[in-house]
Amino acid sequence: MAAGTRSLDARYKDGNAQRMAGDFAAAEKELRGVLADDPTHRDAAYSLAFMLREQGRTTAASTVVSTWWQHAKPDADATLSAIGFLIECASYESAGAIGRAGRQRWPNDARLAGRVGETALALGHFDAARAALDSAVTLDVNQSASWLRLSHCQRYRDVSERDFARFASVIENKAANQVTRACAGFALGKAFDDVGGFERAATTLSAANSLARQISPWNVGAWRALVERRLHEEFPAAQSPTRFSPIFIIGMPRTGTTLVSTLLSRSPDVRDRGELNWIPAIYAQLAEAGRLSDADALTACARLVEIQMRRDDAPARWYVDKNPLNFAYADFILALFPNARFVYCRRDARDTALSIWMQHFAHEDLGFAYDFSTISQVDNDHRRLMQRWAARFAARIFELDYETLVADADAQADRLADFLSIQSGLRDSRKTMDRTLTTASVWQARQPIYTRSLQRWRSYAPFIPQLESLFGAK
Repeated sequence: MAAGTRSLDARYKDGNAQRMAGDFAAAEKELRGVLADDPTHRDAAYSLAFMLREQGRTTAASTVVSTWWQHAKPDADATLSAIGFLIECASYESAGAIGRAGRQRWPNDARLAGRVGETALALGHFDAARAALDSAVTLDVNQSASWLRLSHCQRYRDVSERDFARFASVIENKAANQVTRACAGFALGKAFDDVGGFERAATTLSAANSLARQISPWNVGAWRALVERRLHEEFPAAQSPTRFSPIFIIGMPRTGTTLVSTLLSRSPDVRDRGELNWIPAIYAQLAEAGRLSDADALTACARLVEIQMRRDDAPARWYVDKNPLNFAYADFILALFPNARFVYCRRDARDTALSIWMQHFAHEDLGFAYDFSTISQVDNDHRRLMQRWAARFAARIFELDYETLVADADAQADRLADFLSIQSGLRDSRKTMDRTLTTASVWQARQPIYTRSLQRWRSYAPFIPQLESLFGAK
């Protein structure tokens, strides 16, 4: 039946059925035909966009959703969904543009203000981020993440600055929910640390971590079981090993992983994909299905990850995943990608523990971060795992100490370039400012490399004895 004799909804359903059947070329043609005739057709737009994203065509997927939004001019909820999709595709510029347009239509929507602030912060537009985040928390005190992001827009200079009193008032505000009070506590702790108020920072952060533990309890038993399993497993090689070359930046969180990815991203040979959760998720799914020793399953999973890391921007030689917790999966990664390389970031254990404890993390895999005893447990296990990988795969692992890196970044950049056979670019700090960053290091990573975080634990030792008792001998 010709397209002109079928309704748009019938054509959409045909295209979606072709997508479900795996006939992607036919599905794309059908769905694009629907959108050509009706650019406001939401179901066709999202079916096509999700299919494109599954194929790693994130730029194309983002264009579909952005174009649909521009034609449809939907309500605020649909606008927020579009922004969320674009952020998942790392299309922060497009997400920000829609967010700003949305704010003109709904200036009193705190959710939109928060999203605009989030995208501006990721792009390094700190003044714009601050203005939007300020609006978000003014409109709705329970825009919890916006309080935290607000503190990441700057380095505070004096306790007289307005945010100190605002953060403190939220912590005491009975209308604020538990997550919001925790985020405000971490924000205030960060502000006190900025100005050298270490005792007040320690007190504030102790309370914030107590709240965070209630919100995100850590399953110590499940973690220990995973570690013991990881220490004794063996994997077959994938049946048709890919030549794909990913770089995994691993180690404990807050050991300089963002700084290393920033250095690597300066090279035209490298694409930084941020902190991905693909490896832990795929491992867990294969383990649950009893297929960790299935070479065909490993091959299929490797192809899936490769598609999602390559995407549809300019090709490169290396692709970076900077999820530090991939330290638990080095052998699994090499079963998937025989050409993979690892950059293992290390840092003084006391500075590492303190820096972890000072952050609020959104992902449940980092639930250990809110108590020094669980940080110590994970740190000890990470050392056991890294010793095992070093004994087996030493030639694939580049070890990099944070202290050495910040003392002479150019020399370490040259070492890293040699390890990866990268010809040039790692010393060009001008490229740092063009990056999209979504970690807690978003402000610091855009500044010249500094050494003030070295031995920071000493300022907190009088108020946090666990830094020496739990980490002093490491």
